[in-house]
Amino acid sequence: MRVSVIDKNKREKVCIVCEQEKAEGIFLFGHFLCVDCHQAIVQTNTDDPNYAFYVQQLRKMMTSKIYS
Repeated sequence: MRVSVIDKNKREKVCIVCEQEKAEGIFLFGHFLCVDCHQAIVQTNTDDPNYAFYVQQLRKMMTSKIYS
């Protein structure tokens, strides 16, 4: 499912990996992942130096967005 920047729900579309506002991507656990980063993650081998960066950025998804 792709989401445009102008969305009825007005969800923030800043990629959790590259931290840039993008027009297309998916939401995972309430976080936006752009198409470009999704493709890069899928094509990256575990021995690639960028792999650790992607893992670190994706760990942000596990933090709660609810502030009490």
